[in-house]
Amino acid sequence: MKVLLVHNYYQVSGGEDRVVEEEQKLLEKNGIQVRTYLVSNKDIKTKGLINKAKLGIQTTWSKNQYNRIKEIILDEKPDLVHFHNTFPLLSPSVYYACYNMNIPVVQTLHNYRIGCPGAMLMKDNKVCEKCINGSLLNSVKYGCYRNSRIQTIPLSTMLYTHRSLNTWNNKVDKYIALTNFAKEKFIEIGLNEDKIAVKPNFIEKHIEDRLKKEDQITFVGRISKEKGLHLLLAAWSKVGSEVNTKLNVIGDGPLRKELEGKYEHLSNVKFLGKLDSKDVLSYMSKSKYIIVPSIWYEGFPMTIIESYSVNTPVISSNIGSLKEVVTNEVTGFHFENNNINSLENTLKKALHYSDYDKLQKNINEQYEKKYTPSANFKMLINIYEEVVRSRKIGK
Repeated sequence: MKVLLVHNYYQVSGGEDRVVEEEQKLLEKNGIQVRTYLVSNKDIKTKGLINKAKLGIQTTWSKNQYNRIKEIILDEKPDLVHFHNTFPLLSPSVYYACYNMNIPVVQTLHNYRIGCPGAMLMKDNKVCEKCINGSLLNSVKYGCYRNSRIQTIPLSTMLYTHRSLNTWNNKVDKYIALTNFAKEKFIEIGLNEDKIAVKPNFIEKHIEDRLKKEDQITFVGRISKEKGLHLLLAAWSKVGSEVNTKLNVIGDGPLRKELEGKYEHLSNVKFLGKLDSKDVLSYMSKSKYIIVPSIWYEGFPMTIIESYSVNTPVISSNIGSLKEVVTNEVTGFHFENNNINSLENTLKKALHYSDYDKLQKNINEQYEKKYTPSANFKMLINIYEEVVRSRKIGK
């Protein structure tokens, strides 16, 4: 089988970009021929009104990318094309190129952009589904993309146009959602249920990094409002003085200076900044828990799988996919979303939990069943074979 892997990189690299790279390695390791077509938002040039207008139009339909995908298909003759991110440089025109060349399309849905210009289903630090249940004009009204009404218009136009054309259901053979929760949300957005398969992310197990646990818990992520670090620190200011445990904060972001200054009096909190992946795994492996206090519908944080790979339980908010990926008192603990008191009580419970070994046993079983490269390849190749077979028999 030959697969054309297509992705629009973001200006700031994140988990989604990493998933693309890891899936490519996984496919090649298992004998699948992979050809890639990669573009990057770093190449965007929007100086001047003309360039901005062009980019806005191309977000809905890029003639150049339509033609480029057709050229690559003619040259490479792939069995299918697997897209990850198509925004903003590729545009949905690439689906039409594949359709017109009779090549099946698989699209991984890493976020909620297909139904929300802001991609996060979030407004004013709360879950927002106005563009699912109502008009996309809501996104323009609130400036949901980069807090700008002007910049939101091209996105809402793109979504409105392709909803009207039913592009999402007519030009894509199969979608990959990362969790069952996400699948249900995409059905609400308008995707046909039979077009959505569920396949999580994966990671290699880092046996060498499974170190002895120490009295510490660790947050890993972007230090921004939706990640909920402000809630964790507020709860920790009460809990931390009662326990002999350190809180490590790994990552950077727009709220770092503010939060670091506000909680500099807490001697058992350490802001470590952005670290390389090896150092992150080392901290994860030594920690009693990794904590994910997000207040939005996370896609599928790689942080959780990394934590599982080094046998470390996870404390998370009970919102969206997090509630599904972390099982309460089985692979970690839940607290009520956006609730400092609930988080405080959960931290106390977790740090004094008497059956920690059982949590680790459960994590190991979950990891082996769902999150290994071999398990993930089986799921992915089954999806590929299904869409190729269906296209051949005309379904």
